[in-house]
Amino acid sequence: MATQIGKVFSQIIKDRRLTLKEVSKGSGVPATTLAEWQGNRTPKNPNQVRSVAKFLGISLHYLLFGEEDGQEPIQKIIRKDVFEGVYEIKITKMNINKSE
Repeated sequence: MATQIGKVFSQIIKDRRLTLKEVSKGSGVPATTLAEWQGNRTPKNPNQVRSVAKFLGISLHYLLFGEEDGQEPIQKIIRKDVFEGVYEIKITKMNINKSE
């Protein structure tokens, strides 16, 4: 699947009336890099893509491919259920008789 970052990124900042400078300031990614992405140049640094997606409030997958990742909702549910809350962990020694 080819990346669609140029098209997706350009459309999002246009819809939100953001400038490259504003996205750069909010994400920490240089405006020159963002301009390269607008030209559909493949990003070289995944951390920069993640920073921009986070700033824009969209998934990394959506920014790269222009569609939601089918696995993402499952991952959010798992993260929420597994990593939130209070747990009690109990360790019990079990006696196992081995037959010889």
